[in-house]
Amino acid sequence: MQNNPKPPSDLLLEEGSPTPLADRRNASRVPVIKSGKISIGSGGSQGIYNCLVLDESQSGVLVDLGTLVNLPEEVTLHMNAGATYLARRCWSAGTKAGLAFIGGQIVTGETATRMRKIGDVLQAQGVLPAVATLRSARFFDHIELRRAAEEAEAAYFRFEAILTGREPT
Repeated sequence: MQNNPKPPSDLLLEEGSPTPLADRRNASRVPVIKSGKISIGSGGSQGIYNCLVLDESQSGVLVDLGTLVNLPEEVTLHMNAGATYLARRCWSAGTKAGLAFIGGQIVTGETATRMRKIGDVLQAQGVLPAVATLRSARFFDHIELRRAAEEAEAAYFRFEAILTGREPT
C-alpha cells in the first residue's frame, strides 16, 4: 500500500467524501508531545525510527518521524513511557503518519518486569507507594492499569476516612 502523498491539511476531506476525516474517527484525539520509536519488521529487523507522538486517542495516534520514511501497513509503536502497540498505518504525508491501534496494548517483557517490581512495592509498602511509583512511570501509558491504581488509591482513602471517622476527600 502506497503512502498518501497529500499534505495533512488536505487530509481533512478525502476526494469524493463530504465528511471530514476527523468527523469519522471513533475517538477524539488529545494533543500531546511524547517520544517513541516505531519498529518495522519482525523484532525491528527492518529498522527502528524515533518519532514524536503529536496526538493520541484510545484507538490511535498521530506521529511525526522527522524524516521521510516509507512505513509499511503494520508497525510496532513503542512509547517511551512503556506502552507498546501493534498499529496499522491509515495515512502518511511527508514526515507525519496516522496510526490506528490493532488490538490492545502489548506489555513488553521490560514493562512486565517493571510492573512486577511495582507489585513487590505494593506487597511490601502498600497502595500509596505503589501508586506513586506507577505515577512516576506514567502508569506505563496503560489506561486500565491507571484506572485500577487510581480506584485503589481512592478506596484506600475512603477506607482510612471511615476507620478514623474523618470525612472522605
